[in-house]
Amino acid sequence: MSALMPAPKFFGFDMYKKIIIFFLITFFFMGSAYAGPYTEAGVNGYIDDDWRPADPNDDGSSRVNPIFRDWAKKIYKYEPSPGVAFPFRDTSLALGPPTGDKLDAVSLGDVNTDIYPDTPPGEIIIAFNEPNNVIQNTEGYDFAIFENGFVADDTDSETGIVAGEMFAELAFVEVSTDCNDFARFPSVSLTSGRTGDYGTIEISNVYNLAGKHPNGAYDCTGTPFDLSELANDPLVLSGSVNLNNIKYIRIVDIPGGGWYFDQANSAGYIDPNTYPEYNIYGNDHPIYDAWVTVGSGGFDLEAVGVLNEQEFEADINLDGLVDMHDFYIFASAWQKNFGDINWIGRCNLAEPRDKVIDFLDLIVFVEQWLSVEKWRSSYVW
Repeated sequence: MSALMPAPKFFGFDMYKKIIIFFLITFFFMGSAYAGPYTEAGVNGYIDDDWRPADPNDDGSSRVNPIFRDWAKKIYKYEPSPGVAFPFRDTSLALGPPTGDKLDAVSLGDVNTDIYPDTPPGEIIIAFNEPNNVIQNTEGYDFAIFENGFVADDTDSETGIVAGEMFAELAFVEVSTDCNDFARFPSVSLTSGRTGDYGTIEISNVYNLAGKHPNGAYDCTGTPFDLSELANDPLVLSGSVNLNNIKYIRIVDIPGGGWYFDQANSAGYIDPNTYPEYNIYGNDHPIYDAWVTVGSGGFDLEAVGVLNEQEFEADINLDGLVDMHDFYIFASAWQKNFGDINWIGRCNLAEPRDKVIDFLDLIVFVEQWLSVEKWRSSYVW
């Protein structure tokens, strides 16, 4: 094995062998099944003093996760669709860090096309136009958006609720430099049909749509976005949108009855069901979520956080340190291909991304073992 894969010099062969042996023993016992291929975890809004996810309401030890360097401070424009209840029209609720309080959010409204057939979906534009508040395309994720969805505890077939799935209200995400030209993150949604007014969806069937991660009490997580995924957008290629100078984020609600489509085919995303050829999806898909919702209907924005740069891909759980917590996750995805149960995209570490978790990825992991992100090493408790 060592002839095929030399140990990194700073590790020493004994340490390298111990890690490999531990890995080979451990990966057989890992795993929690996912139903879909898009298993990226949300970014924790709060941590406790051992850097584990924390309940934001635990005043004794929880604090805002220092992976975030800044938060939305200004709303540039708010245009909800009809019917949003007054308490949920307060745009100040979307500023600053998340709270995990389901009522602490501004709603975009959920268009009922039977009543308002020509009404556009609600939207909100957040401004990041202060000098130190601008979003740049750095290593790793660049920002995260917190909605107020939650995971269902019980199943109710009449309402479409399935235990373990999420009550989610989804939205498109767009970025701009000048607030005129907006580049939209291409998305995938594989939910097969309508969920019911307050039904749930399997969030691992959703990619690059805001609102796919839970945010309530202990589960205070935001959906992360990586600006590098827009590198080939026509507006970026033309220079109209500068990924190193993003000053505006626009969030557009998706009425989840199937009238709005993802960009699975048009953006050239790979269909995991075509392994091993890995062809792109044959078509774009209608997007479904809980529809129609009222009062605080549609996407509910609680916070938008700007992330510090993440230099080490092997920091899989984004706590700023490459350690056994990351290794546990990595082991659970060992030898999985994109689309397999237990596939975890963040474990696909080696460039170019080959859609299989193998020894090439393990080499990267070992090389980054015990590396500490700058944002963590500089944080003072």
